[in-house]
Amino acid sequence: MRRFTSRIAAALAVALITTLAVTIPASPAAAVETLKVPDTGLVFYQAYTQIIVGRQATPDGICRPVPAEAIWAIGWNGFGSVSGYRTPDCTGAASELNNFHSWPYEGYYLSYRAG
Repeated sequence: MRRFTSRIAAALAVALITTLAVTIPASPAAAVETLKVPDTGLVFYQAYTQIIVGRQATPDGICRPVPAEAIWAIGWNGFGSVSGYRTPDCTGAASELNNFHSWPYEGYYLSYRAG
């Protein structure tokens, strides 16, 4: 009886260790960056959350893609003009995304230029 109990206990221990090894990763997942007040630069955020999906430290006038998951942005400091475009190459009509700006859905703006 004692031998049978020891085998059951060993089997349960193996099952527990296997479960933990599968459910708990060996290394921590990449840290998710969230809203900080105040922050710096031009920061793009995900819809309905405060998760940061893109960032530009300083304005440079270069046409850049808007992060695909972004639905709002805040120009925290040093951004006099941020123009958003519905095209991937900063052509066509521009909308000002200065200071705090949101848009109706992901992919609404495809590119921007910060000056």
